[in-house]
Amino acid sequence: MPSSIQTVKLITLRAPTQEIFRCGLAPGIPPSLSLVNLPPEVISQILIALELRDILSVRQASATCRHLSAQMKSQKLWNRIAQQFLNNEELIWPSWGLPLHAIPAETIEDLVFRTKRLADAQRNVDDSGEEEIRTSFQGLILRPRDSPMWMHLIRGRWLLLQLQDFTLELWDLDDKDYARPAATCSWLKGFVDGIVVTESSANPEVTISATSFETCKFQPDLPFKGDIRASRPTLTAVNAFKGYSLLKAKAGRLLAFAASSGNNLRACIVDEVTRGGVELSGGPSVIKTERTLDILIQDPIIFVARQRHLELYATSEMEQALSHDNPAGDHRSIRPFQSVSYPDISLINHPQLHANVPSYLQARRGSILLTHFIDNTWHAFLVQSPPQPTHDAPRNYKLVNALPLAESEGEMYGISVGEAGYRCATVASNRLFINYAKGWEEDVLEGCHTLICWKIPDSDIDVPRPGCIAFDEAVGICVVGMGSGRIWIGDAVPSGEMKKTIIPSIPNHVPHPDPRWPKLPSFYFWDKIYNGPHPDSSIRDEVVPGWSTAIDYYVPWRNELETYGGVNWFVENVMGIPGPARTVLFSTKLFSPTYNDRPAEFVDVHGQMFLLTNYPGYFNVRRLVDGTTLDDIIDRLKNRRLGHISVKDEEWMANCMPLDQHLNWYASSDWGKLNK
Repeated sequence: MPSSIQTVKLITLRAPTQEIFRCGLAPGIPPSLSLVNLPPEVISQILIALELRDILSVRQASATCRHLSAQMKSQKLWNRIAQQFLNNEELIWPSWGLPLHAIPAETIEDLVFRTKRLADAQRNVDDSGEEEIRTSFQGLILRPRDSPMWMHLIRGRWLLLQLQDFTLELWDLDDKDYARPAATCSWLKGFVDGIVVTESSANPEVTISATSFETCKFQPDLPFKGDIRASRPTLTAVNAFKGYSLLKAKAGRLLAFAASSGNNLRACIVDEVTRGGVELSGGPSVIKTERTLDILIQDPIIFVARQRHLELYATSEMEQALSHDNPAGDHRSIRPFQSVSYPDISLINHPQLHANVPSYLQARRGSILLTHFIDNTWHAFLVQSPPQPTHDAPRNYKLVNALPLAESEGEMYGISVGEAGYRCATVASNRLFINYAKGWEEDVLEGCHTLICWKIPDSDIDVPRPGCIAFDEAVGICVVGMGSGRIWIGDAVPSGEMKKTIIPSIPNHVPHPDPRWPKLPSFYFWDKIYNGPHPDSSIRDEVVPGWSTAIDYYVPWRNELETYGGVNWFVENVMGIPGPARTVLFSTKLFSPTYNDRPAEFVDVHGQMFLLTNYPGYFNVRRLVDGTTLDDIIDRLKNRRLGHISVKDEEWMANCMPLDQHLNWYASSDWGKLNK
């Protein structure tokens, strides 16, 4: 039998890979080197030394050889190959694919080839400077019109989907028929607004929160991607309680929420067993209407991304507060040991905290990444740890602007950033993109860094559901929900030929833009076509010349809480502040604005006054001094001293994406077409 040193020479033989690994003898191959004479360990060592393309050839050849086929399915073989990938910092491996010994060989094999093909595709885009544009998707799930509302991908295979009636559905994307969901759950009373998936060696633990302040945990039997094991998953809650929403993070028994019942601005850490909680009360610079956008628990620090500040809390202080006997729903509060404003920007949009810093950025141990979006561009902040942190909460973290990462285009409807921060998916009105990040030396983004782009069919009569997008950066699968009920499945690196999908026709008019806001207005948020009074008639409730409080008379839908495009919608979606909100005073210039006029309105949000002004081409929102009342505003308007109560150094247009969506819907709607 040849020695292990001699077997390496097999790799250097100038015969095709299929010939070397074919069972029996091939021309030019010495009889002593037949595979049937080699022990499994030697075959494994040979396979590990091959290039992936050669392993693929061997896999094809193994179909006719039981001896070789057994080795190609070996857990040890694929564990060793995957370990080489894990040692390469530039290759992306999912957290759900670890530890390797707990993952089926079929899944590791699929991940290995997907990881390599994604890296090759990204390298091709870098070399050519051209993105791949596709006109067809790899799959289509059909649901009722206006029904898709929210979705999330688990293990790159299972799509957890919520419909308009709050029903949860679990779909197996490895099942190419997509005839029916694998499991359903119909007892939720609100829309899902947060999810955390915790992996284990057996089944994942799925914890979700809803706008109804419900939290529930599932442990469904979900085989990994590529695993052919039969399963019958269920969505049966193993734990549920009320009082919180906007779930952001989980660490052991601790859950991090950005909102609490009775106070949508109160962020808390809650023990899911005892239900005791600790409020993350914010630093002295936090404005009372400032919302919590993301939370990361990474001992010894709790990182909290608010609209204007990044806060750092000590886990030791949080644990001490939790150690007291707090009744369920009763909260002690802790304050951050450090609060940092975002450099070069006053507000962040769609932020996501990442526990590990990608290799394209050089960072010290203990640092994290904060990604966010500005004007369709994906940016990142590096939250840099001090040089020598101790186990006690280290001070003086630095927030470094880490430059733009990638760019998308069009009216944005949804964003999904990969857990590692290497790739993101965005959906516009007519396209679905997968973008990738990379490092460079200059503060300039060269190219859009678009890996794949899909054209969405019937984009003139169909619109994406806001935020209804799911993405797994490691496997390259992206899913987007449309108002028509279509759910498009895109695979960046599909194996084999693309499946031809029969696309049923849809009604020739745009669907509802966002069923979370069921009532529709008759015009755009600040359209100039108003059914105002005749210019010669008197203005109702005109408390100051040019200003009236009769908004409910002239524009009755403006203050309706559930109106898409109403002021409550504007405050929650564009300003990023939980409602309710109400317009209390408006400029009658709204009835007949001219080029020099600036229509405006004063809005009351939980007792805090804001001034909304419509400038040509954009909007401006200013917060008024705390404690300002409607009477104060009227008095100052009479005396022309309004500017003294406006906080001029704060901009509150937190997210313009919903405005673009609103305008896109209005332009496509019957009202918009009539007013063209």
